[in-house]
Amino acid sequence: MEGTNNLDDNIDIGDNVDDNSDVEEDDSDTRDYRYDLDKDIFEELRKNNPAITHLGILLSCNDDGVCFFNAINWKKEDGDCIANNTNLKKLLIFHVRHNNEEDYILGEEEGNEKPTKQNLQDFFSCIHRNRTINEISFSSIQIVDEFGGDLIEGLQGHPSITKFDFKGGGLGSIGCTALEKVLKHPKSRLKSLHLRRCQLDDEEIGIVCGALLGNSRMKRLSFNINQDITPDGWRALSPVIRHPNCNLIELELYHTRINDERANILGGILRGSSIKALHLNYNRSISGEGWHTLLNHLSQTSIKSLNISQNKIDDDGIALVANIETVESLNMGSNYKCTPSGWRSFFNTLQTRGTRLKKLDISWNNIGNEGAAVLGSLLSNMNSLKTLEMGSMSYSSSPGVSNTITTRGWQTLFTTLRGSNLDLAKLILCSNSIDDEGIQHLVHLVSNMSSLKELRLDNNYSVTTIGWQALTSYFRSPHFALEDLDLDENNINDDTLIAFTSALAQNKTLKSLYLYHSGHEDSEDNDLITERGWEAVSNLLCNKTSILETYNSNHTLQDLGYRHDEMNLPSDLSLHLDLNRNEDKVEVARQKILQTHFSTNEDDDSSNMQELLGMELEMMPAAISWIGRPLPTIGWIRKKVSGLSLLYNLMRRMPDLFDSSAQAKPSAVKRKRDNSPDI
Repeated sequence: MEGTNNLDDNIDIGDNVDDNSDVEEDDSDTRDYRYDLDKDIFEELRKNNPAITHLGILLSCNDDGVCFFNAINWKKEDGDCIANNTNLKKLLIFHVRHNNEEDYILGEEEGNEKPTKQNLQDFFSCIHRNRTINEISFSSIQIVDEFGGDLIEGLQGHPSITKFDFKGGGLGSIGCTALEKVLKHPKSRLKSLHLRRCQLDDEEIGIVCGALLGNSRMKRLSFNINQDITPDGWRALSPVIRHPNCNLIELELYHTRINDERANILGGILRGSSIKALHLNYNRSISGEGWHTLLNHLSQTSIKSLNISQNKIDDDGIALVANIETVESLNMGSNYKCTPSGWRSFFNTLQTRGTRLKKLDISWNNIGNEGAAVLGSLLSNMNSLKTLEMGSMSYSSSPGVSNTITTRGWQTLFTTLRGSNLDLAKLILCSNSIDDEGIQHLVHLVSNMSSLKELRLDNNYSVTTIGWQALTSYFRSPHFALEDLDLDENNINDDTLIAFTSALAQNKTLKSLYLYHSGHEDSEDNDLITERGWEAVSNLLCNKTSILETYNSNHTLQDLGYRHDEMNLPSDLSLHLDLNRNEDKVEVARQKILQTHFSTNEDDDSSNMQELLGMELEMMPAAISWIGRPLPTIGWIRKKVSGLSLLYNLMRRMPDLFDSSAQAKPSAVKRKRDNSPDI
């Protein structure tokens, strides 16, 4: 049977971790996916619209009880819009679980609520014929019989799929056997295999590892949240990783219940291997002694990226981390057993021997003010560092523990870094006790960072509305390059937001400004931003004073947060945010002018045409060309307005402009324009 292509952007739909509800995987953003599939979207797919690169297919009913395959009356020929598309890159096939129902069994039929087996065969066949999809994902799907196995097996030799992601549900032995055939196919192009939360046991991981033995193409392998694998199962990884043809560079073993015995096995496997990135976060069954053994093994590797967050690493363990000199990306968040003394020693060691760190995450740790001071000294000399994450450093992770960074500690850290060469691309400072004075010091620091693209300051309740206005000087800084600024859950009111909009008037970099506020006891008000504030943002995006002001408005800002529905944004503001998401800024400006200054109703005499009617004759050809510019048929999937109605109204008022004999009587054109009624 012909195969299928399923992609993913790692969407978490209905999944949860049974024994640790606070554990979440760091899934990538899914906003680029198109889920609202209907005839219009399928028409765009047929047109090969390059704006649609991510496609999500729901196999069960949505909240309205509508099944995708029935909603568009799916037929085999409908698959051509996918099979022949040359822009699709990611495909996600998923199920949404309602009321704790089971995962969807691939091929299961329940009347009109699920696709038929023929639907699935036709759908997977069109995926197999596609030549550009490189990522395919399944979420909350189960493989329990030969039909489901055949769909997976049909992916053999697919010409473009490089990543296979199966998240939630279960592959079972049938699915793993089908996947084995895909992996062993001589024309396989798979480089990334993610089997996450699939309930793998020793037999099933053995099948997968057997298929990977001697595979030189595979680069990334993930077994995250598979907690039923015993030491014997993990030993199956050894011949794969130690095979001379192995080129694996990334291994993810997040939340796999690795204990001391398994950690020792893993450490021995990794010594001298090709692995460059290792994820061992949330493996709290490893004791301090177990970490000592494992980290000693890792010091004999060439690992560049290491994630050991949410574990029980102690002061002795963190000292061993400092000995892994090859690490460039280090995530040590939420290691509560490390004391401020251990952190100070760790920072001092890095400063003494030098470090090549490009990314450092120490969020949710108790480093104290003294640790922050030593960190400031280290950071001052870290020209290579590009990402620094220090979220939730001011709130104790354990009852009775107060080794946190206070408002004074943040002020000291920021002033220590002033004048340094630190030039970050990403800075995370959410959920801390930074105050007004601290923000002012931070503004001085980041105003000299020309590489900073992302800044998170959400949940800093100690900053008042006055303090937040200090950001306006940063917005006007010649080095300002921010694309994403998160100010969710803060004391930002209308006056502050109006000051922001004034400072951002000419900005062409900031795309996201998160301003969601749910209301907290520590907040000055539960409804800080009112209609007055949102009106200022709307005016920033589309100044309606004149056509020229509209043209010169901000066409870059496109997102005010993930929860727009809860923010009661004016409809025109939502529209302008939506328009700004298009990369064709000339067309964005044109759309705003057409929708704001000219009626789309050809019989509406209230259209603002005076500026056109009063235009110099020599400028008319350019104006007509601009008005009649064809609508983009590709690259634009949001609301758009044609200028043809405006062009028609112009023809009615100045017919001589379009008269082939007009050149012989230019005075008539001038008289017509001079006598045009005021509108």
